[in-house]
Amino acid sequence: MDGEIARLPAYRAEAVAVGAVSGGTVAVHLGACEAVDRHRVVDWLREQARRIADGLDPDPRTARWAPGGALVPLPDGPAEAAGPDDAPAELRRWCGDEERQRAACELLARGAPFHLAVADHTGTYVLSARPVGAAP
Repeated sequence: MDGEIARLPAYRAEAVAVGAVSGGTVAVHLGACEAVDRHRVVDWLREQARRIADGLDPDPRTARWAPGGALVPLPDGPAEAAGPDDAPAELRRWCGDEERQRAACELLARGAPFHLAVADHTGTYVLSARPVGAAP
């Protein structure tokens, strides 16, 4: 490596919503992040998962934009009761699952992409990350 500067791998993450609009399918770019550290990219994905979940299904205890009493907390059911049709619940489960986030980091470390897609009646929400080369 004479005269060469070591380069660190760079990663890119994206959040996208896909759904039916006027008889067609539309993808809406919700955000993107690039970072040298794969852990930062997974942290960003976790923040996006929480943001999307709160946008779809606001938590009455933290939704400061809602007038008092407009939102009412419902009791949590078992995780399997949420099922595949509850995108906010699945996004929140991923946010709270350190093992799944560690697995995402390991995929990225091996040079493989990470992809999480959850769907419900409002559409499909996709969180993804991939290595994109080297950063100076």
